[in-house]
Amino acid sequence: MKKWVFSMAVFATLGLHDSPSQLMLSHDHSHAPATFSSQESQYLDPALVETRVLQVQGMKIEGFSGASLQKLQSAFRVLEAAVNTEEFKERVLNFKNSKGERAFASNKGLTNEEIYEQFMEGRETLQPETVGEMNFFLRLYNRPWSRVIGYTSATTNTININWRYFRNYAPADVAANLAHEWTHKLGFDHRSASEHDSAPYAIGYIVGDIAKKIGSKSLHE
Repeated sequence: MKKWVFSMAVFATLGLHDSPSQLMLSHDHSHAPATFSSQESQYLDPALVETRVLQVQGMKIEGFSGASLQKLQSAFRVLEAAVNTEEFKERVLNFKNSKGERAFASNKGLTNEEIYEQFMEGRETLQPETVGEMNFFLRLYNRPWSRVIGYTSATTNTININWRYFRNYAPADVAANLAHEWTHKLGFDHRSASEHDSAPYAIGYIVGDIAKKIGSKSLHE
């Protein structure tokens, strides 16, 4: 069984400011993005793209303890399992946006396969040397009046997670949130809270969908 190693720190809510890279309550992780099927001409055979492997690393974890830490550990496990599935690869490569195109919104001029390759390479903007790793610096905070599930910024490694929503989330939902925020760490963004076709949102939805299947399967094993 994989052991997660965390650097524990004191949790403080003071001085936190929501950044433009936010995941709002209105975003439903159960939403499954459309995917081109193998019968459609736009379909890309996943065998044509190299399969890579990512490992989830908990680097600095603040504010989590007891049950919340256990939930986070479960989310890490299901997240790592989800992004390394063939289903994840196929759905990212063949993501279909709302216009019927095989392309993510706000894609920085990259194709789906280039986004998959960049995601699986794991080179965060602020940590380009950590190839093959999803490195998480997380801070749990409590802002009960906020509609923001989590947020981060381009100038810090830290991803902030709102306890208001985390406390009721299943590990699969947490995994979807982490995937969304970590995609920001690769330099991807969204123009608004409604740009569901952007890489952060679409990949988060895909991860959440697969994570729920993995969680359901494990319960019946």
